[in-house]
Amino acid sequence: MAIHPQMYKELEALRQRLKEEGRQAQGRTPVVCSDDALADIAQLQPQKLSDFDGIAGIGKTFVENYGGQFLAVVRKYAQSDAERAVRMGESTVETLKELEKKLVSINRRNRLLYMRRASSKYAYDLFSGENALAQRVLFGAGKPVVVVDVLHPISESAEMEAGKHRKIVQLLREANKDLREKGQNDLYIGYPFVIGRLPGEDFDVRAPLALFPVTAERSATSVELALDESRDIVMNTTLILAHYKFSNLSRPLPAGTVDTVAEEDFLDGVLDFFAHNELPIRDDGREMRRFAEYRAEEFPRFAPGELVLEPCAVLGKFPVCASSIQKDFDEILKRNEINALLSDLLQGEQDVDFYAEEGAPSFEPVGPGEDISERDLTYIRALNGSQETVLCAMDATDELVVQGPPGTGKSQTIIGLIAKFVSAGKTVLMVSEKKTALDVVYSRLGDLHQYALLIDDVGNKEAFYRQLSRMVSLGQRPEGEEISAGGVADDIDGFVQRLRAIASALYTPDDFGIEPYKLYLHSQRIHLADDAQRARAQRIRQERDACLSNLTYAPLSAMHERFSDAAFFQQLETFQGIVEAYPWMGRMRTDLDEYEALSGQEKLEALQKAIAEWKGKNPLVRFFARRRLLEQVDAAYEACFLAGDARETRDFLLEGIDEVAQGARRYTEYQNLKLVYEQLSDMERAYFAALLRIKAAFGEPAGEANDELFNALLNERIAKFEAANRALLRDIEDFDGIVRALGNAISSKQALSRARLERVLAESMLGVTVSKRHGEILRALESKRKWSVNKFIQKFDFELFRSVKIWLLTPEVVSEIIPLQNGIFDLVVFDEASQMYVEKGLPSILRAKKVVVAGDHRQLRPSKLGAGRLETDLEEMAEGADAALEEESLLDLARFRYRDVMLNFHYRSQYEELIAFSNSAFYGGKLHVSPNVHSPVLPPIQVHKLEGARWVDRSNQAEAERIVAMLREFFATRQEEETVGIITFNVGQRELIEDLIDAQCEEDEEFATVVREEMRRRKDGEDIGLFVKNIESVQGDERDVIFFSIGYAANEKGTLAHNFGWLNQRGGENRLNVAISRARKQIHIVTSFFPSELHVEDAKNEGPRILKKYLEYAFAISAGDREGACAILASFEGARVQRARQEEEKEWKDRVRAALVEKGYQVEADIGIGGYTIDLALRKGDAYVLGIECDSSLYRERQSARERDYHRQKYLESRGWRIHRLWSMNWWKDPAREIECILHAAESAAG
Repeated sequence: MAIHPQMYKELEALRQRLKEEGRQAQGRTPVVCSDDALADIAQLQPQKLSDFDGIAGIGKTFVENYGGQFLAVVRKYAQSDAERAVRMGESTVETLKELEKKLVSINRRNRLLYMRRASSKYAYDLFSGENALAQRVLFGAGKPVVVVDVLHPISESAEMEAGKHRKIVQLLREANKDLREKGQNDLYIGYPFVIGRLPGEDFDVRAPLALFPVTAERSATSVELALDESRDIVMNTTLILAHYKFSNLSRPLPAGTVDTVAEEDFLDGVLDFFAHNELPIRDDGREMRRFAEYRAEEFPRFAPGELVLEPCAVLGKFPVCASSIQKDFDEILKRNEINALLSDLLQGEQDVDFYAEEGAPSFEPVGPGEDISERDLTYIRALNGSQETVLCAMDATDELVVQGPPGTGKSQTIIGLIAKFVSAGKTVLMVSEKKTALDVVYSRLGDLHQYALLIDDVGNKEAFYRQLSRMVSLGQRPEGEEISAGGVADDIDGFVQRLRAIASALYTPDDFGIEPYKLYLHSQRIHLADDAQRARAQRIRQERDACLSNLTYAPLSAMHERFSDAAFFQQLETFQGIVEAYPWMGRMRTDLDEYEALSGQEKLEALQKAIAEWKGKNPLVRFFARRRLLEQVDAAYEACFLAGDARETRDFLLEGIDEVAQGARRYTEYQNLKLVYEQLSDMERAYFAALLRIKAAFGEPAGEANDELFNALLNERIAKFEAANRALLRDIEDFDGIVRALGNAISSKQALSRARLERVLAESMLGVTVSKRHGEILRALESKRKWSVNKFIQKFDFELFRSVKIWLLTPEVVSEIIPLQNGIFDLVVFDEASQMYVEKGLPSILRAKKVVVAGDHRQLRPSKLGAGRLETDLEEMAEGADAALEEESLLDLARFRYRDVMLNFHYRSQYEELIAFSNSAFYGGKLHVSPNVHSPVLPPIQVHKLEGARWVDRSNQAEAERIVAMLREFFATRQEEETVGIITFNVGQRELIEDLIDAQCEEDEEFATVVREEMRRRKDGEDIGLFVKNIESVQGDERDVIFFSIGYAANEKGTLAHNFGWLNQRGGENRLNVAISRARKQIHIVTSFFPSELHVEDAKNEGPRILKKYLEYAFAISAGDREGACAILASFEGARVQRARQEEEKEWKDRVRAALVEKGYQVEADIGIGGYTIDLALRKGDAYVLGIECDSSLYRERQSARERDYHRQKYLESRGWRIHRLWSMNWWKDPAREIECILHAAESAAG
């Protein structure tokens, strides 16, 4: 952490003042602190008095006498705007109080407070009479104890033992599900219990007093338990918290960790602990007894404060961190202060329609088509354009939503954020309730994960100390020079600028009024090196007016188009012929109507006859008749000609009457055509004149002359463009080289950034090494009797928060172990926020200076049936049910308050068919999905339609049996160790499948071995094992192959009820989106009905209708009906359609395709149904060997140069494509050469 110069000066001034005050008061100058200690204070910036314990050179005297004054100075400078407290208004306080109620920790639904009975799935009574099984587990020093064995019954009968086994297995499944999904191990034996009523409140309690963590190993016939020595035995402090809340007491909770356990005095210690915390418990006997079960009306009556010991032992799921968030809420409300991030989030929380599609505006760090500066980016793994936008956005805002549809690289983006912030010396906290999300980020940090602290279970001391011991050993002072990527960043910006220059020059309209690349599409090259073509071009240039070179494209193109009309041209040519034949026609009156024209014509004809007769007479007669003849001439003149030089016209009529009389017959035609001609502009007249001359010069039809003139003018314009852009032409020729150099530079920067990040992380760990308490920390790490995680962090938080830069925690763990301090983390990132309740995320946001909320509002929302909510298992819901069981998530709220960025490159699915439906139905075609480079051997979606299956007791036996049979076959036949998961629509079907798998394991030891290994399968820390989950718990998971049991079927009466539970609700279709987007390679759908059997047209909400469409789509893909599948995708409003092709582009691509076909290649056009399309592709066998992208298509879309020229190509290459860029300019110059280049690229790609 850099020293703030002004802070250091003020600390120096404070020290000097204290010295002076001490000298005046005591007669001698006190030391106060050394220069080194002062520098450490300025650099480490302690926030509380106990933090001084970690600073060398600072002792107890300093802390007592001066600590507070030094802290005041540090806090003055250390607080950012995000850290500063904001007073809460009334509405915010009310909102927080309402959200606090939703935590429901302090009520009878909390098993740590109230258990009338050992509820199925959540608890099992371990009382076993004389066998003392529970005591052997609790006080057996970690030795495993068999608590149920079907083959060697411990109970009175084999039947009872089998029932006991079923119940315990069901409980273990639930506990294991939470462990895999959240990393939270809630499997404990509660012993002993207390029953009674809390003092000061009408609240009955029956709860465990102490919780013993256990491990369980189960087979198909037995279960053994052992004390889990990696976790602490803890007291149930939730009882004390409830007492404090009901009694309005504001006190810190006691530490509940039990350090030593001896059977003979354990109960005395428990009773003393609770008595010391104002909950005295009456001891009515200590002999282990059965856990009595009560109906609500049978629960014993107790007086307030009457609490009685119950020596019962119950194996159960007990969420020990459940009250930690509640404590944070209490403290926040007590302080009546929050930070700006929370204030922005909570304003008007009640006014939001969480199902609305549009939220706050999207964040655009740069304008459309502009590029992000490389110096604004830090990355240790490859990023795409949308991910880069997220990183850049965090320089401009403190709060951001990242919308991450399935498979779009949220984890990669989070790693990018971590790298960016930690490289700058900042501390990052990632928060997720999903263990999978934490594990993925931890894994994908690569070697750097050794500097990250992942805590998903605060009780797992072994994992915490193992990580921290390793991290402390990594601390070292950096050697060598500071690592800087500034030079490489400038190189990258330089390459991008060259690519942007190509786009700017070729694909932006210039002073000619058109994008220059279109000139190449609209014209044919004139080869000036060819004598004949050069001579023809020169002749055209001679025959046209020079002013035509001044035309811009729009009027020139309009002229070409207008004069392409043969009838129009003929009219003008006729007019020109009349003008040339009768040049005097222009002197005739223009206002003659049809009758006047006819009369004038008659007069001219009469005059013609008179002049002829007059000329036939002798000169004397002509002399005397001339006056009369001139009168006749004047009459004809006045009838037909405009006023003007009458004498000249008379002479002309006398000499040329035959021509005039003949021409007058075309008067009306002339006047009509004259109107057409006069409508031409000067430029059009010049163009027309040039056409006439060219037509005459080459003796060719008018249409050909028109095309030649237009083409010649475009060629001249191209010549000017190329002369002015010679460097640009070289860059286009070297385009592949520029992109390659850009990629190399990005890879180089990536390596430098990783090295710098590791250097920062290693140096940061010196915060522990140089601490005054270094020895004390090492002793705590190495001690055999480890402190609880909470105790260790509370003791050494000053060192830890300055040393550990990457924290990966669940929201409960955050509240359990991280001080409730504004801005303790520079950045807090939430993942899978669409499934996180609002109230669970708020305490973590308070601890942030900046926040990123990542998720996908088109996936699952949290439900009232989720963890921390009602325990009721409501699977079947009638359509239109009144209860709105979905609740707003943190993402739902944040996306209306914070601006967002959408990730849009899809990576998960190997085949586009697997994600195309989601892209069209849920994302409006906005995802970039690579077309398939290989044709799959089998359809990526396979439908297995069962006959005669029935829906009974919320499950489908036939489908469950088929799923298990398919699983056996999958394990026996898979070729590449593919991973697999099973998804069901509801809990009943999931449990049935689990039961059948267990039954198969019991019968087939080989299958059982495979299942056990698959369940535990991990890769680089990620859980990639077999799972069986209903939709509510599968978000965030992905596997190579997914088996999806629809489950619903006709009932025993043969009726197919349209009662799809959650799917019927508003937003229920999001669950389908989650289920169908988990597979990387293949989905197997097992269904008991055809889509046509679903009559959902009148469904209130979209869920059932989208289910029907998806099943139609799946049946189409399964049957190889690509056309039918595409029609279904196109039926969604807003789905991306094929990019509009302009006619000239289509003609060009058709020519390219024809030329390649002529060379013997199979060529297809517009490849892809998933969002991205490739213009042309060369196929060889069942695979495309080369994709051809035409510049005309790419540059029409307003993308940045990085996105268009680098990220798009890299993405397609990562999906197996080899891409060749075809330039319209190069094709225009030499089509044959371009075809050869394509063929060479294809041969190279084919190997």
